[in-house]
Amino acid sequence: MRTRLRAVATEAVIIVLLGVALSAVSLGLLRFEYGDRVHFGTVDLLVVAAAGIVAAMAVRATVRLHRRWKRTVGRFTAAAVLCAVAAVVGALVVLIPSACPGELGTSRCSARQAADWGEAAGLAMLLNFLIAGLVLALVRGTRDLARDGTSQSLTWIRALRDRLGRRSRGAKAPGGRSRDPQQPKGRPTPRRADAERTRRARARGA
Repeated sequence: MRTRLRAVATEAVIIVLLGVALSAVSLGLLRFEYGDRVHFGTVDLLVVAAAGIVAAMAVRATVRLHRRWKRTVGRFTAAAVLCAVAAVVGALVVLIPSACPGELGTSRCSARQAADWGEAAGLAMLLNFLIAGLVLALVRGTRDLARDGTSQSLTWIRALRDRLGRRSRGAKAPGGRSRDPQQPKGRPTPRRADAERTRRARARGA
């Protein structure tokens, strides 16, 4: 029960934050488009915030439905079904007002006009999935690249540390003292002993 309440609270926080972000972007675009000619009162801000939260709820519902349906029908089929549902819903919604949205007349939308609005809603949903897919691919690619770079850097650092450690250990004599560079390394082989005697004889002859 506590886990379910936590999930509901998390989802509510996500919807509110997303709604506020969408509302802020909408207000910013309106201000950028019309400048000082647009003035927003308290009621206008509340309406914009409510519209943003409703849009955020629609977005989150789409995400959760796609997440659930892709387990059974696949990722792309679930996206296609949701685009079709958005087109149908968009076509039905524009039939509710007494005046067709976007038209100068006061009559209801015809079947052709409703189909156009439904097509626009389906294309908007498709664009939403495309942008979400690109963002997810970019995030995952950046995460994998950072993970590989970090792993490679740690491997290089570990190899460099091991190499320096071997050098420092190799520069010590068995008793722990620093080894003279002229001191032979380890037990001399016959070839190394002959070479050492030849070197010493040449040094005495010089």
